[in-house]
Amino acid sequence: MDSKNISNRLDAIINPVRNEMRLAQEQAFKRIQQVIFKAETEVVHEARFMTLEQRLKKAEKELKKAEEQLLSALSSIIKALSYITPQNNIFIRITPMKEIKGNVIDQVQNDSSRRKLGFFSWKK
Repeated sequence: MDSKNISNRLDAIINPVRNEMRLAQEQAFKRIQQVIFKAETEVVHEARFMTLEQRLKKAEKELKKAEEQLLSALSSIIKALSYITPQNNIFIRITPMKEIKGNVIDQVQNDSSRRKLGFFSWKK
């Protein structure tokens, strides 16, 4: 296999992933812009009739709310990562309740043991 073939195969694998990542970045950027615009618009409408003291109280309330949401988000991220790789979690050791072992059967060994059902019962 020459280097051009290897390069083409790598491109075939990498390009879809690269395109998906670019799309995810664009969507995340758009969502961030929307959130910022909404927050700024809300503050402009509410703050113009507030006193300085009211604005400071509102800012403290928003910061407290943000702290709670960030802690909740952190908890969700940790949970998601732990579900994905519980064996690598240094804090919690999760072992499966039961391991399932079995054999994969590739083919039916005996044709006579097959059930013949429906319209195709006459075919072998």
